[in-house]
Parts: sequence; C-alpha cells; structure tokens
Amino acid sequence: MENNKKILVIDDETHIRRVIALKLKNRGYRVMMAADGEEGLNIIKSQRPNVVVSDIMMPKLDGKSLCEQTNSLKAEWPFLTIIMTCRIFPDEHNWINEMQDTMFVEKPFSPSKLVDQINRYFEIQSY
Repeated sequence: MENNKKILVIDDETHIRRVIALKLKNRGYRVMMAADGEEGLNIIKSQRPNVVVSDIMMPKLDGKSLCEQTNSLKAEWPFLTIIMTCRIFPDEHNWINEMQDTMFVEKPFSPSKLVDQINRYFEIQSY
C-alpha cells in the first residue's frame, strides 16, 4: 500500500527514529528522518511534509523552537505536528495548544497508536 503522504520523524535517538519509521513505512507512508531540530527545519522547508513527528529535547534546535518557527508555514500548506517527550510537566506543554494542528504524545508511547493518530488526521483532512 503506497501513498504520497510524507512524514518527517525528528529525534536525536536513532532507535526511536527507526521504530517510528518502520511502522510508518509498513503503512505505506514516505518517511524522512532528521537527528536534530535544525536538520528537521531544513527538511520541513524543502520537502513540505504532511506530518512532522518531533521530540522536544534535541540538540541545535529543540522541539518547541521548531514548532514556533514552523507554525506560520501552516498557512502555506497544512501539516500536523506531533510533539513527543517524557520530560515535561502538564503545565509545561500548554504552548502546544497555541500552535495550529499540533498535538502532544508522551514517551514512552505505542508506535502503533502514533500511526493510528496520523491515519485519523488524514481521514479528517479528506472530508
């Protein structure tokens, strides 16, 4: 099952990128990966992914700064941003609610549930 949806996975932990990428590829998505926020930002601007899955705690450019820099791009083309982390208190992720098409997933997470959330996003977008 091949489709044209592009998903960018940004995480400084290689094994997390690989697990998410494998699950997404098994569902037919085109997957790109980045090891830090700066690399991810460049890919977002050049490749225009449909979904960005990003960790918060990363070198060079953290996930919050990445969201702040890419939120305005969503006016040009809509895309979902999924922010993941395990080191955050509930009141520390209130900023996510201020971002367009952005959601939070707590680590550890189920890769299958993450893919299901992405699938639901595309189902909603097709209406």
